[in-house]
Amino acid sequence: MDDQWDVIVSSLQDLCKKHESQSFDDLVNEKRVNFQNLASDQLQLQLDIFSTHSENLDGALEVIRAISYSLSEVLKIAQERTERESEQSAAFTDTATGRSYWTSPFNPSEPIVLGSEVAYKPKKGGDGEWFQCQVIKISSDGTRFDVRDPEPDELGDPGQVYKCSWKEIILLPAINTPKHLTPNYPGGTKVLARYPETTTFYPAVVIGHKRDGTCKLRFDGEEEVDKETEVARRLVLPFPGRR
Repeated sequence: MDDQWDVIVSSLQDLCKKHESQSFDDLVNEKRVNFQNLASDQLQLQLDIFSTHSENLDGALEVIRAISYSLSEVLKIAQERTERESEQSAAFTDTATGRSYWTSPFNPSEPIVLGSEVAYKPKKGGDGEWFQCQVIKISSDGTRFDVRDPEPDELGDPGQVYKCSWKEIILLPAINTPKHLTPNYPGGTKVLARYPETTTFYPAVVIGHKRDGTCKLRFDGEEEVDKETEVARRLVLPFPGRR
């Protein structure tokens, strides 16, 4: 863009020099030039002057077109920059963080950010069960959320979006959450865990744990007596009781 403007400025300077060396206003003046009385060579000279200035005008028009194009490019760049700044401003606005009402020494309850995974339990409807969702919007005070069901509907469209409060969600620890923030549950602890190959959380009791932190659980209502189920630690949440 800078090179383009250099060419335009240089062209304007050349036009100004040509006009200063041979002013069309001074040479073509009906009060001073009587074309009917001019000889052929003088008429040819005047024709040459007209031709030269016609070329200068054509050059000026080209410069004007170049300036118009360059200005449109500048405006386009400025508009794109404004749009980017607006997007960045909107993104900054959307960096509000949230928190869950339910607290526990075994799991962090914050920060909840856009994209965080949570267990959500609708107030009305459904089976009254907690199921996994993703946070897509957070209120400025961090206590109200829009969460989306990760499972698509019957038509294959994105899952349903729910509006909820901080009392209706429990934060799932991120994969990179430090281990000291998710210590092992003592045996016999009642928890809420995601049942394997589902997105639904059910009450369970901790039986033990493996070295990698995987929890050994006994889910409530299992048909097989004393069946133990292994669930990844991040998918085992404190059972929501009194805060």
